[in-house]
Amino acid sequence: MTAAGVRSGDTVASGKGASPRVLLDTGPLVALYARDDRRHASVTQWMASFRGELHTVEPVLTEAAYFLPPRTRAVLADLAMSGALHLHRPDAAGYSRIAALMRKYAARDPDWADIVLVWLAEITGITRIATLDVADFSVYRIHGRKRFELELLR
Repeated sequence: MTAAGVRSGDTVASGKGASPRVLLDTGPLVALYARDDRRHASVTQWMASFRGELHTVEPVLTEAAYFLPPRTRAVLADLAMSGALHLHRPDAAGYSRIAALMRKYAARDPDWADIVLVWLAEITGITRIATLDVADFSVYRIHGRKRFELELLR
């Protein structure tokens, strides 16, 4: 068991026999480790019951570290080290796509981490996202067409 209550390598057969894969946004990480967050209990419960793969990007960890108290930030490195999170990094083509997405959604003033998660959804085909940011992820589209499937952690 990792610090997040997520076991690396856990799988649950879905209808197609594969582990569920879910993108992880900043909000759930902050709520998980900030005990005074009003969503702490629901996120903790969701994380404890989730059996699958969590995928994210380094900007999510950076953003979460900003919002967490200094004494708590090390748990994010522990998650990355443990393999509980699958971390993805863009290459040159990825940054080109991220730039295009930033331009497309500029009127929404998008967070860097959010747009990198949109890129990640496009390259991995993962459409489910654990987020507290319903307003933005209800607008963002994967390849400009497909809606995200929101894991509501309220």
